[in-house]
Amino acid sequence: MRVVPAKNGWSWLVRGFALFRKSPPMWLFLVFTYWIAATLLGQIRYVGPAASTVLLPVFFVSFMVMCAVLDRGGLLRPSLLFSGFRSGLGTLIALGALSLVSIVVVLGIASLADSGALMTLILSGQQPSVEAMQDGSVLNAMLVAALAATPVAMAFWFAPVLVAWSRIGAAQSLFYSFFAVWRNWRAFFVYGAVLALAGAVFLIILTFAALLAEEKMQVLHSLALILTLVSWPTLFASLYASYRDIFPENAVPPEPPSRREGA
Repeated sequence: MRVVPAKNGWSWLVRGFALFRKSPPMWLFLVFTYWIAATLLGQIRYVGPAASTVLLPVFFVSFMVMCAVLDRGGLLRPSLLFSGFRSGLGTLIALGALSLVSIVVVLGIASLADSGALMTLILSGQQPSVEAMQDGSVLNAMLVAALAATPVAMAFWFAPVLVAWSRIGAAQSLFYSFFAVWRNWRAFFVYGAVLALAGAVFLIILTFAALLAEEKMQVLHSLALILTLVSWPTLFASLYASYRDIFPENAVPPEPPSRREGA
């Protein structure tokens, strides 16, 4: 683990976009496939969203494997979407279960500010009452949730890939991840600031598109989907770049064999 300069937060995104440019069609295909699968799974009431959260570290590792393959000059292929199931699956699922518990705890803390309106919205989709929106309690709950979620995000940032590639336990991976982010807070501040700026530009583009289009909602949803699918590969690849920058001494496993090669 090393401490990197603040400017490296920007370079992670640049390197992430460079990895995306190596294979845009396959990136978009894999991201879209994952998005469809997660959406369909999420349609199962209560069980679906929980299962998606528990499996998230597994697919996170899959996307990191894709980045490693491209980084070595290899080619993406559909089977890589399931490569995360080949490395420390039990520990990754345990990590996903801890993530689910952490989300519930964060929402529970936030509910102290709005009597559970935000939690109800996220878990069941029920809209907050007019009073909760007008008195600012939901906004306060969102701010509390953001603050409470920050250390959780720090702990889970590198944890899945540390579990899969360094073969360490869930608790140890969370510990290393948290302090890796903590020690590199300057680079992560720059990284977050650039993402926030990109998000603001994203919203401005959507707003102008909605104002100029006749079928506003349809165009808005289509444009949002396109921009999201294009930005996801860069974001995933930037996570890989941050890992390789902060943990340069950690070995990246060899490219997993294809089904034909493994047969």
